[in-house]
Amino acid sequence: MKTRAAAAAGFLTVATATALTGCTGGDTAAAPLTPAAAQGGPCLDLDSTLVTDAFATLGDAPGGDPWVAGTASDASGEHCPQLVWATAETPMGTVSSPTQVLFFHDGTYLGTATAESYAYTRVVGSTDDAVSVEYKWLGDQDAHCCPSGGPAVITYTWDGSQVVMEQPLPPEMLDSYN
Repeated sequence: MKTRAAAAAGFLTVATATALTGCTGGDTAAAPLTPAAAQGGPCLDLDSTLVTDAFATLGDAPGGDPWVAGTASDASGEHCPQLVWATAETPMGTVSSPTQVLFFHDGTYLGTATAESYAYTRVVGSTDDAVSVEYKWLGDQDAHCCPSGGPAVITYTWDGSQVVMEQPLPPEMLDSYN
């Protein structure tokens, strides 16, 4: 699992990745269209080089195989959100298998929501500039199918130049991974 220090540093992943990519913002216009979006297709194509290259930066999923595409922003057409997302899933995983949430802006991969992957993670909503991620965790007596911890919904917001984690992960969640 993960260490508390790594978890606490997780919220920095997105901001650091943004700075490293040189992504600058401030423009509130819709993101430039991908060829698919210009034709009414998805704003983020899970089969695109952008997404597959981003997944490659994650290293291997638990079990040693590459991460696989899960779900993604369902926006399509000419007005793509400023912040789009995709999930990287554990191959052949279950509900208790780790997931990563990846963020993209203006055709650029920004980074992951957290430095470490967590089980029981899913995107529960998004707007033009924000993505809400739900986290659950196991209690001491929980079966792997049925986490009783949480949920905690954390919102990640594009502020015009980087993604900001609006609140930290709950300490009780981080403690459950120790």
